[in-house]
Amino acid sequence: LDMNAIFKPFETDLEYLSEANYTALKPLILEQDIPTLQKSLQKGELTYEKLTLFYLYRIRKFERDSAVSLNSIISLNPNVLEEARAKDKNKIAAAETTLYGMPILLKDNINTSNMPTTAGALVLADNTAIKDAFIVERLRTNGALILGKVNLSEWAYFFCGDCPSGYSAIGGQTLNPYGRKMIDTGGSSSGSAVAVAANFCAAAIGSETSGSILSPASQNSTVGFKPTIGLVSRSGIVPISSTLDTAGPITKNVVDNAILLEALMGKDDSDSKSVFDPLVRY
Repeated sequence: LDMNAIFKPFETDLEYLSEANYTALKPLILEQDIPTLQKSLQKGELTYEKLTLFYLYRIRKFERDSAVSLNSIISLNPNVLEEARAKDKNKIAAAETTLYGMPILLKDNINTSNMPTTAGALVLADNTAIKDAFIVERLRTNGALILGKVNLSEWAYFFCGDCPSGYSAIGGQTLNPYGRKMIDTGGSSSGSAVAVAANFCAAAIGSETSGSILSPASQNSTVGFKPTIGLVSRSGIVPISSTLDTAGPITKNVVDNAILLEALMGKDDSDSKSVFDPLVRY
């Protein structure tokens, strides 16, 4: 990947965030849960634009330096700052448990209409979907900002049995922030767990067939949850198994995991296994 090309849309904006500004924002953002971030936003200590800029600055700070890079990012949403500013202009009295204005990273097997969905494979390097995956629509409906896409075990670890976890032809080898080149990242949602552990986003989405959320979450000291099949739509996600696949949240803590899961849930008529409608009392 050419990280300079990935950051080109943000060059001008990032010039206005100095290292001193970045350092000053650290106590408000690093390791903070979503309710705490929302409190800081409501008190005026943060804006959605500053929060997004902080994550972009931090990603660039690490991912462009080969000595500390984690190879967790595949692409960034070129419109995310514009979308963050729109959140600031339309600032609502957001509940502390909402995703409004929270920058979220997606495993790169989940469709977005303005970024390629590669599954880590060169053959899909220019694969652009015509619409967002159903769960991405759910995230946007709940006010979340889609920050970008993260690395994964290629084809969600359905490429070969002996491949290293977290490796893809597009993104290279994802590295564990707790021990670069020493501790395994787990797979296949490696980039999702690594990005959360490294504080590159408020939260991330992974997907699992068998262990692909739980393994990297465990390896990177994050919280991963594999929902019951049908709770979360599978539409617009590169498939492996029609009976086992599901997307799910990877977060810093249990509270954020519950917030993200609630936002993802919803009945999708285009997914035959989708059965849950949060508006219906069972």
